[in-house]
Amino acid sequence: MPTAPSDILRQKARGVSVGLFAAPLGRLDEAVRELTLWQAGIAHFDVMDGVFVPQITAGPAFVAALGTGVLRDVHLMVENPAAHVDSFADAGADLITVHAEAPGAKLALDAVRAASERLGRPILTGLAVMPSTPVESLAPLLAPVPDLLLVLALDPRDGKPADFTRANQRIAALREAVAPARPLMAIDGGVTLDTISAATEAGPDMVVSGSAIFRAPDPEAAYRSLAQAWSAKARPFATAETRNA
Repeated sequence: MPTAPSDILRQKARGVSVGLFAAPLGRLDEAVRELTLWQAGIAHFDVMDGVFVPQITAGPAFVAALGTGVLRDVHLMVENPAAHVDSFADAGADLITVHAEAPGAKLALDAVRAASERLGRPILTGLAVMPSTPVESLAPLLAPVPDLLLVLALDPRDGKPADFTRANQRIAALREAVAPARPLMAIDGGVTLDTISAATEAGPDMVVSGSAIFRAPDPEAAYRSLAQAWSAKARPFATAETRNA
């Protein structure tokens, strides 16, 4: 049986998702070229509006400028994610993650699915959860189960350090809550060369890291070290057949 396009995309969405906005703004073009040279498969865009989180970053034009070949992983850390889904989908996003804590999160997840149908190409739905949000409260957002669940190890709103022990426990709890659907599991926040072992203890499909790569003396070596550490603990990819078995 031929592999479904959505399953191909799910398999591409595994590994280290490189946070592009951690690169110096004056060398974003160079950072994109570096991803290609490193054969890095995923570029992560933290889209922040200064309301949902204090920081402000950039919009769909940066996603469109990346071009093809690298999976475009868009993380909407915004107050009204449903209002922004179509613009990022039209810009070429392959994965759009919205926050459980944002108003209209359910509408935003539905908007991602609708945009995928409108554009005639797979776009993965992602649901992100802050450290303080109870896993039990996510039930209304897990039907249908999103393609990816992103657990934050830190909350960018409070300045507290990453807690990977707690984040790994939450990944395990979410796996149990959505079994046997087996969505992709991801972890974000504070992932560095010093913390990658702790960050991958639960075998996530994806880890997000930006500053640890682009602020390293040798960004390529930093990326490859993170990717190797992720690979050592990654769980086997769950195909459509194994997810439904």
